[in-house]
Amino acid sequence: MTLNKKLLRSTRKNLSFYLTASLLTALTIMLWVGAFTVSETMTDTYNALFEKSCLEDACFTTAKEIPPECISSLEENYKIILEKQTYNTLSNGNTKLRVFSNTEKLDLVQVSVGNSISKEDDALITYQYAIANGVSIGDSLELFGKAFHVCGYCLKPDYASMYAEFTDTFPDGKKFGVAVISRRAMEELADCSFFYSVKYLDALKSIAFRKYVYETYGTMQYVGYNDNPRTGALLASANDLKAEFSVYSPIIMLIVVVVTAMVLSRTVRRESKSIGTLMALGYEKKELIWHYAAYALIPSIVGDILGAIGCIPFAKLFCLYMFEFAEHIKYSLCVSATILIVALLLPPITYCLTALIVINRCMKTDVVKLLRGEGKGKISRALREGKLRFQWLYQIRTILANKGRSLTLLVGIAAATMAVMVSGLYQHAYDDFLNNKVPKAMLGGQYEYGFTDFQSENPYGDYAIFDISMGVKNSSNLFNLIGYEEGCELMEAETLSGNPMTYGGYYMTSAAAKLFDIQKGDSFSFYNQLSMEETTITVTDIIKNDVLSLVVTSKANVAQILHRDEKEYNVIISKESLNIPAELLSKNASLDDYRSSTENAFRIATIVLYIVKVIGVLICILVVGMLAGMIIEENRRSISLLEVLGYKGGEIRRLILSSNHLIVPFGFLTGMPLGIALSKMIANANAETSGMFMTIELTISGFLSGIFFVGITYTLSMLLAGRKLRKVDMVECLKEDRE
Repeated sequence: MTLNKKLLRSTRKNLSFYLTASLLTALTIMLWVGAFTVSETMTDTYNALFEKSCLEDACFTTAKEIPPECISSLEENYKIILEKQTYNTLSNGNTKLRVFSNTEKLDLVQVSVGNSISKEDDALITYQYAIANGVSIGDSLELFGKAFHVCGYCLKPDYASMYAEFTDTFPDGKKFGVAVISRRAMEELADCSFFYSVKYLDALKSIAFRKYVYETYGTMQYVGYNDNPRTGALLASANDLKAEFSVYSPIIMLIVVVVTAMVLSRTVRRESKSIGTLMALGYEKKELIWHYAAYALIPSIVGDILGAIGCIPFAKLFCLYMFEFAEHIKYSLCVSATILIVALLLPPITYCLTALIVINRCMKTDVVKLLRGEGKGKISRALREGKLRFQWLYQIRTILANKGRSLTLLVGIAAATMAVMVSGLYQHAYDDFLNNKVPKAMLGGQYEYGFTDFQSENPYGDYAIFDISMGVKNSSNLFNLIGYEEGCELMEAETLSGNPMTYGGYYMTSAAAKLFDIQKGDSFSFYNQLSMEETTITVTDIIKNDVLSLVVTSKANVAQILHRDEKEYNVIISKESLNIPAELLSKNASLDDYRSSTENAFRIATIVLYIVKVIGVLICILVVGMLAGMIIEENRRSISLLEVLGYKGGEIRRLILSSNHLIVPFGFLTGMPLGIALSKMIANANAETSGMFMTIELTISGFLSGIFFVGITYTLSMLLAGRKLRKVDMVECLKEDRE
């Protein structure tokens, strides 16, 4: 009972420590568990949807239609599910509605509200488009001059993210929607477009199937599941989120655990005289161990409870944002049991181990020495002969006499610096990428026009090129093979070796070289996405372009690989906007579109970095404030004596709290390289999925910005701590019988 009362008194006396440790523990648990919950929720929701609706593995278009009677034989011979999809697109002002016929085998429509199609004049429509454009269930919807009855809201799985075209930079379910009508109703419409959806039941036969379709029906476009922004991009964003938090969440949590454990060990060590007194009174080792283990359990358990409570609201808010990039879909939070258990067990285990190690060391010391507090005072004797000014001497003595507290502050400042530097470095790299690298994405061009089929004449002007998507064995990443005519000014680029480009050579962009681990002079094998024919080349040199994965060569070389006439082309790049009939185009992109696409690709990293920065600021404020409070509490009698000696409030504050100032520069220099290393890890993780590589480098402005931000945060922390100093009562402190 006596020990329990002592624990309560100690808790009240060191309330700032327990609050700070609890809050830091709660923040890291909330961040870690919440982020993984969002990632798992997204992954499970989309996988369940895609499995239930029998989502396609790929979609493709052909020059010739596959006869309906041949589909069954293809399914049997190649172990696939194959289905033709017909559609037509309606434009109304700045909105588009793409009308599909209902499918029977693949990409089965999921009804979220209302009823499925049961009559020939029934129609389903996607939820976001309907709400944004005032279409309600039961309304009459005119499509192609015929009235349809809206029987429900739906989600078409191959349009889970509402990109109107594959080349769009951002999904918009309010301006672009999908409607589904019966097959018979669609058959009555004229001039419908079509494509094929395929699901491979035997992956080994997929290559043979693709070769056969190309040779027999002339494959014009093939888009695999992973390369489809309407489906694969959703799961990729979930994986990106998990990759981001996998890199730094454990690091931040470990730093918080270390800081809290160090402060906790110092708190127990300060109780050495109390431990000696209790040992002299006959308390057993087991009782003392459990008593001081409770010191560790308080912040860990409180932090666990607060973190577990906070991670759900945090995950819900994060989910609201992440699911905005998909069509309306119902989901329920999926908390990862493994992550939650690890996150909740790590603080109490670590804190308790720290307390046990310290108490064991104390109990190995002779009781008489503990009661006398021996082992201290060496620093004061060492500095007694020094000729330093009193203020400097006092600061150095404070730092050296309290190594645990000094080391804790060092780690806290380093952690805050790391978080601030990561945010600053990544933001600088992001701005550099947008302003300096993206403008070179089109190799000097401003506009890009992709045709639905190969063209033989160019009445539109500027530069006609081959631009073909290629695959690489044992890799899910693709690149584009570019074939240009000699004299094309837009293809001039700087090589890593400094040598000028030679027409007819094979030049790989730095983005592709990093993605496929290729060096100058290496052999590189790839295959045509349409014909599946393999080609091997020797890379002449690497050109500087971290935005797009390309291999650039002469038009004649590409024509030979494609077995096409050298005069043909399928893409035009230009510096000015061209007037090309829209019905001929499959892609119409500008440099601004690439910029928007880049911003979209890095949206998750940008949000996460803001969170990291906030966590860094909180770590600095809480740790510095806690330690400053401990310094004031420990020096209450010294503060009172200084007041008696005539020192003013500002002089006392500088003398008592300024010892921290000497540690801040070392903490900043420690955290800076950690921030650089962590930034590079995050950039590399993003490059694995986006194929775009940012350059992480420390600039003078970034260095000064880091100093400024950490300095402002530290100053704010000290100002808050200074309020505690003014509350010290001189008379009461001098009356106290302190140890």
